[in-house]
Amino acid sequence: MQKAIMKKAISVMSALLLMFFIVLLPTPVSAKKIIIFTTHVAPQSNAYKSTLLLLTEAFKRIGYKFSMKTLPGKRSLHEANKGAFDGEAHRFAGLNDNNDFPNLIMVPEILQVIQNAMFSKQVTNLTMPWQELEKYSVTVPRGSVWLTAMAKQYTKDVQELSSPEKILDFVKQGRADIALMSIEAIDILASKPFKGSGIKQVGPVLSTLAIYSFIHKKHKSLVPKLAFALHQMKLDGSYQRLIKQSGTMLN
Repeated sequence: MQKAIMKKAISVMSALLLMFFIVLLPTPVSAKKIIIFTTHVAPQSNAYKSTLLLLTEAFKRIGYKFSMKTLPGKRSLHEANKGAFDGEAHRFAGLNDNNDFPNLIMVPEILQVIQNAMFSKQVTNLTMPWQELEKYSVTVPRGSVWLTAMAKQYTKDVQELSSPEKILDFVKQGRADIALMSIEAIDILASKPFKGSGIKQVGPVLSTLAIYSFIHKKHKSLVPKLAFALHQMKLDGSYQRLIKQSGTMLN
């Protein structure tokens, strides 16, 4: 009888210990606390690296894991807007001026600042860059809302391509006169496929744009928290450290 009681007690104790260890294990809920943003930014670019580093740190501070999914420009916006993903990582402030993406809410803290310029191997000098575009064929990043709108305002011959490499290769092959894109093209032009291509920056920097992240409205409660986290990162120096780590120039 005593043995039976002891056996039962041990069995109960084993069950309690098992329950205790199960409680200590990460729960499915915590495992699901991950935010996934889309982006049209090329994975090999410094802008991608800095965006990933900054948002990973910012979301970590508010209790979330973070990752990014690269998609073509327009699809990136549409997938984020319909809620298939949790937001769009890297867009300029005027994205929603026409309410084209009503489900995306801008996080009101600048993520980073980017500069755009013109690149060509045939055109060597432009005194009034935008106004002179009418004479040339132009290529821009597909899904880059601001650059595409500006290019089409000044010339009818605009080709949208999916990656910085394809854009520069288009110019290299003589299929477009000018590439309108981020100044990070300078880094790509230094790589082996473009050495000796003759492609150079034409004229000064065309624009300096503040870049923001946009969150789907299903996560609207995270907007002020993420903005505060990014702001605090700038105050404590981690923002500058991560920008430097990515190789991106601070403007």
